[in-house]
Amino acid sequence: MLYDPVSTTIAMHSTIEFNRIWVDGWDDPRLPTVQGIVQRGLKIEALIKFILEQGASKNLNLMEWDKLWTINKKIIDPVCPRHTAIIEQRRALMTLTNGPRKPFVRIVPRHKKYECAGEKATTFTNKIWLDQGHVDEKDAEVLTVDEVMLMDWGNVIIKGIEKDQEGKVTQLTGVLHLEGSLEEGEDFLDVLNPCTKKETAAIADANMRNLKHREVLQLERKGYFRCDVPYLRPSKPIVLCAIPDGRQQTCLK
Repeated sequence: MLYDPVSTTIAMHSTIEFNRIWVDGWDDPRLPTVQGIVQRGLKIEALIKFILEQGASKNLNLMEWDKLWTINKKIIDPVCPRHTAIIEQRRALMTLTNGPRKPFVRIVPRHKKYECAGEKATTFTNKIWLDQGHVDEKDAEVLTVDEVMLMDWGNVIIKGIEKDQEGKVTQLTGVLHLEGSLEEGEDFLDVLNPCTKKETAAIADANMRNLKHREVLQLERKGYFRCDVPYLRPSKPIVLCAIPDGRQQTCLK
């Protein structure tokens, strides 16, 4: 069977020898090789579907990556488990004045719409870490509306906000309000993005210790990830690889 030849917006020939300063090998998730994109989280099912959608033709098509990653998202989103993680150096502490003073654990689904994803243990307490970046984005809304939704909790009325000298939110005080809750010609290296790999330390929920190598998950409000290195011991953190979801902003991170 003859399929339509497809070129992507970044093309490289296998005879090119890469300096190890730039990549770690042909399976580096930053490379547009089959091994590379699979290492980044692409499902083979998505690649097959993408190829079949091109149809049989001798014409050469130039495709953007967005379509492939959009197909991949449709495959992983309905089944991958949900977890949470907070960027370690960008976090804000919320204190719930009427929250549970003694922490308790509740068993909840890892995916609310897919039982086969299993369950996880979620701890509820009166102090909660929030992503500072998300809090800053919602700052104007918080100050005017004074009520926000905490995932898996319910509505919270904001009573106070503290900021540092740079204007970043560092602490919040709130009251649970559960009654109101609602469910060509250029050299490749000359145009290479110098920041092709970014590592960010995060604090994740304890259930992620059970992640298996290559397991796909979603971090709430952060996107989809593939477990590259599972939990071994406290001194060796879990390593996740971000999976593009077809949105340009995500693909550029």
